[in-house]
Amino acid sequence: MINYRYPTRVVMRDYLLSAIGIALFFPPIALMNLPQATKLIFSALVGLFLIFGLQNYRRHRIRIELSEDGLSVVPGSRKFLWRALSRLVLSYFTVRRDGERGWMELRLVSDGRSIRLDSRLEGFSEIAARAARAAKRNGLELDKATVTNLTALGVYPPEKDISHADLD
Repeated sequence: MINYRYPTRVVMRDYLLSAIGIALFFPPIALMNLPQATKLIFSALVGLFLIFGLQNYRRHRIRIELSEDGLSVVPGSRKFLWRALSRLVLSYFTVRRDGERGWMELRLVSDGRSIRLDSRLEGFSEIAARAARAAKRNGLELDKATVTNLTALGVYPPEKDISHADLD
């Protein structure tokens, strides 16, 4: 079994961004006499930064355990079995027009449960490669964007099946 986490530098950066957002928009709400519409907008922004911070806290706490059978999310009891994999989608996102400096998001569905992992997770390529092999073994049809993204990641076409030797 191999364990992966989000790197500390990633979660600390996101904590900082969340804190800066809250620090910028909360004080004017509390200390200034602002028009109602402005208060509403600032409150919504504080809420968004708070949600972002809470999501980051969740991301900071989780550990992904990768095994021959699938992957588990710890803490919790969410397990995603490769043999039950029914959907794999790998998306690429960027905020730049040139398409550079983006990130990938892997969405897996197994036994009706889904999980989303982003490419900042340590071991993301390995998880995507194992998911691609499981998708092939399960006869899943992948959409064109997913195939393109798996190829760009260097894990498509999937090679050999998962074996005990791969985990050592």
